[in-house]
Amino acid sequence: MVLTKRLQKLTQILSQAASINRPGDPDFESNATRWSEYAAPRPGAVINVATEADVQKTVQWAVKNGVQFLAQTGSHGWTITWNLGEPNVIINLRRLNKVSVNLNEGYAIIGGGALVHEVIDAAYAAKAHVVVGNCNSVGACGAMLGGGFSRLQANFGMSIDNLISVRLVTAKGEIITVSSTGDHPNLWWCLKGAGHNFGIVTSAVVKAFPQINDGMHWESNMIFLPDHIEQVTQTINDLDMGEGMSIHYAFAGLPPIGFPAVVLELWYAGTAEAAEKAFAPLFKLHPIYHKSSPTPYNKINAALDQGQYKGSQKPTWSVALEKLDPAAVRKVWNHYLEFRLFHPSSKNSAVMFECFAFGKVRETPDEHSAFPWRNMNFHVCASLLYTDPAVDEAADAWGEKFRLILQEASGMKENKVYVNYATGDEPIEEMYGDKHRLDILRAQKTLWDPEGWFSHYHPIY
Repeated sequence: MVLTKRLQKLTQILSQAASINRPGDPDFESNATRWSEYAAPRPGAVINVATEADVQKTVQWAVKNGVQFLAQTGSHGWTITWNLGEPNVIINLRRLNKVSVNLNEGYAIIGGGALVHEVIDAAYAAKAHVVVGNCNSVGACGAMLGGGFSRLQANFGMSIDNLISVRLVTAKGEIITVSSTGDHPNLWWCLKGAGHNFGIVTSAVVKAFPQINDGMHWESNMIFLPDHIEQVTQTINDLDMGEGMSIHYAFAGLPPIGFPAVVLELWYAGTAEAAEKAFAPLFKLHPIYHKSSPTPYNKINAALDQGQYKGSQKPTWSVALEKLDPAAVRKVWNHYLEFRLFHPSSKNSAVMFECFAFGKVRETPDEHSAFPWRNMNFHVCASLLYTDPAVDEAADAWGEKFRLILQEASGMKENKVYVNYATGDEPIEEMYGDKHRLDILRAQKTLWDPEGWFSHYHPIY
C-alpha cells in the first residue's frame, strides 16, 4: 500500500512514454524476470523509463522516499548479493535502446538500454565494428561497466578500453558526463571495471572501427570424444592467441536430448585461410564432428543464443586462471557428469572455458582502469540449469567444489574472478583487486554514493 501511494507521485512526473508495471499487470513478469531466477530480486514494481530525464526523476523519487532500486537492461547479471524485495523497484532501461554509429568520426553512441545484438546490428549496418559482449541479449553498457570481454578484444581491446565518455545519473539525482578528459578522473577510473557501484549509465560514447574483411568473419564448431580432454586442453594452453582469435571450450548438452559432449567453438575476425592457419593445432586433434564457415559479423554471437532464455534456476560460478591444468579440467568433466547423473533435469547445464586473446588488452596499463585482471588468460564459468529450487542446495555444493578443483590446481597464490561472472560470495579482493585499488574504489564510493544506493550488484564495501 505504501509503495502504491509513492508510485502515484512518480507517475505524475514521468514522461508519457514511460510506464509502471505492478505484479498482476500483463507486462510485469516479462520485465521483472531475470535470466536466472536463482536468488533473484523480487521487486514490487518495474519502472519502464523512456528518457534520461525519467531515469533522473526516478532516482530522485526513490532516494527521497527511501525506495531501493536496481537498474537493468538485459537482466542477465547473476549474483547472490541482490537485496531487493516487495517495497522496492526495478528501473528498466530497455526503452533507452537507441544506437547511432558515425564511422567517419570513429565513434558510436550506445543507449543505456541497448542490448548487445542491437549494437552489433547498428555497427554492421554502418560497416563498422564496436566492441561489445558475446551474448546477444545482454545489456551492452552493463557488461561494459565490469570490463567487457568481446570476440573483438583481440583486435581492439576490451569494451572499457574503447570507452570515450558516459552520461551518468548519480545518487544525488544529478546527470553528469564522465570522460578521460573531464572533471572526475577518479570516477572515470572506477567506472571502467566497477561501474555498477556508482550510478546509472544512460548512454555511452565508444570508439568505432572499420570492419575487418568487409564484415565477413569465420567460425568453426568441433565435437570431441571425452578421452581427448587432456589433449585439447593442453593444445589450447599452448596456442598463440593472436589478433582475430577467440575460443569457447565447453562441456555442454547437445540438442535435442542433452547428450554430454566436449565442444569447441572457434571464431576469427578475418579470412578463412588466416583462421585455418591460426587454429591449425586444434584441427590436428581429430574431432568427431567439425564444421567451419564464413559468418557475417552480425551473426557471430548466434551460437550462444539458445541459452539466453529468461527464467529457471541458473546458478553460476567462475574462476579466472593464468593457465588450464589438463588434469583439473578432467576432474571438472567428471564433476559435471556426476551432477547431471543425479539431477537429470539439468541436462542443459554447461561449463564454459572462455579463451580470448589478451595481447591487445594488455597494451592498456593496469593502472588505467579499475579492471584488475588483464594478466589472466582464461575465465571459466559453470552454469547449472534446472527448474526446481529444491536442487539449489546440491547446486551450491557442486559450485563450491567446481571452483576448488580449478583453484587448487592453478598454482596461483590468490584466487581471482571477473566481476561480471562472480557469484557474489567471493572475497571482495577476488573481484576488485588489491588494497590500493580497493582504497580508490572505497574513497570514490564514499564520495559519490555514501548511502549505498548502487550496492545490489557486487557492492564495494
